[in-house]
Amino acid sequence: MGRPVSRARRAPVPPAGPGSHRLVFDRGSLRLEAPRSAAVPPYLAWDDRVHAWRTEAFHHPRLREEAAAYRLSLQDEAPRFFDCPRLHPSLPALRPDQEAAVQAWERAGGRGVVVKPTGTGKTEIALAIIARHRVSTLIVAPLRDLMYQWQRRIRQALGAEAGILGDGRREVWPLTVTTYDSAWIHMKEIGNRYRLIVYDEAHHLPGPSLHESALDSLAPLRLGLTATPWRADGRDRLLADLIGPVVYEEDIAAARGRTLADYTIVRVPIYLTDAEQAEFDALSRRIRAYVAARRREDPTFAWEDLTRLSRADPEAKEVFRCWRRKLTLTHRSAEKLRVVEDILRLHAGEQCVIFTASNRMALDVSARFLIPALTAHSDKRERNAVLDAFARGEIRVLAACEVLNEGWDAPAVKVGVVLGGEKGVREAVQRLGRLLRRSGDRAARLYEVVVQESPDLARARRRGRSHAYQSAPRLSVDQARQLDLF
Repeated sequence: MGRPVSRARRAPVPPAGPGSHRLVFDRGSLRLEAPRSAAVPPYLAWDDRVHAWRTEAFHHPRLREEAAAYRLSLQDEAPRFFDCPRLHPSLPALRPDQEAAVQAWERAGGRGVVVKPTGTGKTEIALAIIARHRVSTLIVAPLRDLMYQWQRRIRQALGAEAGILGDGRREVWPLTVTTYDSAWIHMKEIGNRYRLIVYDEAHHLPGPSLHESALDSLAPLRLGLTATPWRADGRDRLLADLIGPVVYEEDIAAARGRTLADYTIVRVPIYLTDAEQAEFDALSRRIRAYVAARRREDPTFAWEDLTRLSRADPEAKEVFRCWRRKLTLTHRSAEKLRVVEDILRLHAGEQCVIFTASNRMALDVSARFLIPALTAHSDKRERNAVLDAFARGEIRVLAACEVLNEGWDAPAVKVGVVLGGEKGVREAVQRLGRLLRRSGDRAARLYEVVVQESPDLARARRRGRSHAYQSAPRLSVDQARQLDLF
């Protein structure tokens, strides 16, 4: 249970003076009690329901700064910030790159995104900022497991207790950790309580609905942490508005061999079996014939139209099923399992993680090699039990579909096998980052098993365009054969 903590001091609010206008926080928005005839900044809108001006709480620092230009005298009652609790920091000295990130954020006025690879100490950067500025802080993480990790790190590094908002708990304290989903639900109530918001894995924030939590907060200080700021939907451009610009950036290539383990990427080309290839080709012909017929009727027919029609049109639904079957053939190619067997033999005795693109393939790997598999259907208790056993070295090999892309660290693991992935460059960099936490002088090796002449190859080429992949030693097919894998 939570223990008593200090609350924000509520000084008596005097009535607004002549010519001054009350500014209050109202469920995620700012309400400016000024007449409709008043000159106001363009981001305020008149609300007939309350006969006052409104805007998102996010605009609070800007409105305070611009009020004088509009001859607005504000009686600002919006902030109700918690006092920071007493801290007892026990943080190690920051490395030069971490200190540079902190200073860059401070020079930017306390608003901005720090981009650094997994394992290079982004958490320590945030904790150092909290310790130095001693302000009430809300930390937003994408997963419940990460939420509890943050709570433990705050206790260890700052000597203070952090509340948990989410997972059935409602502890709104001066230092609080929550998830993106819970922040979206509760920010309308707590958006005026924190001076600093830290967004961990900040690339999640621009997602539909989730970004609203940033608009509902008037926190003047904002810090985003991510190794992969880009998004396939292009919404990463919103980060500059919601948090601030990228103030410090370091990629995996720059940290390789210094703060991260050295690494090599081996691409292993494989082919479908004759039976798999025959089915793959037949499915491709069926899809091409349907699309060609549709485009004779409508030259603008696109893939989005097929997905829309598949909800009601039986023929479109069948073609969409053909497309899904093509993906399954590449995800679950029989040759992938043979290559995995060779890789595990080569690295016998070493811990290894096998990343798959589908739950079914993770289960195929699990059944073939009698190893645990974590999928989207694994419950929290099972996931924690498997990961704890893996961390203790009791489990040598683990198969996983997506669930280990974020929120998991295992410095001892230096071998990874990628059997597929559908989420592009960000997923690829996240998976690589799982292997790169430094542990002595051991180098990491990532194997990409890629079905040639299939969607697998196009995705692998996209991954290869990332700096993390381009800068790493990548073994050719002949060099891979010299490893006695094939």
